[in-house]
Amino acid sequence: MGAFFDRLDHLREDQLLALRAAWHASGRQEHEGAWTAVRAVGARDGLTGEIDRVRNKALAWTTRSSNSIPYLNNVDRAWHELKMEAGEAIVDAALAIALGGRLDEGARSVLMEPWLRATEGVE
Repeated sequence: MGAFFDRLDHLREDQLLALRAAWHASGRQEHEGAWTAVRAVGARDGLTGEIDRVRNKALAWTTRSSNSIPYLNNVDRAWHELKMEAGEAIVDAALAIALGGRLDEGARSVLMEPWLRATEGVE
């Protein structure tokens, strides 16, 4: 997980844009099924707290240096807004990595696909 969170700090704007676009292009029903699988793994393996921790850590990255700070310049505001807009895809990838083999391959693939497409397969 450490490598994933380190990788977040090196994402470029084009990668965040691609991440957001790929996540929005994924099928809603497939995505809901993947999240059902995440919750099932959490309940089955007693990992609900860990899932929440990983989710919160990923969301914290997206909101760090919030765009609500009034002295940010326009470039900073755009960057922070883009991070927040890519947040759902970042949470999905973080959970897919954290759960690893506990998650069935289909659900893991749905959660990871936007990340892999945006980052050229680098985890």
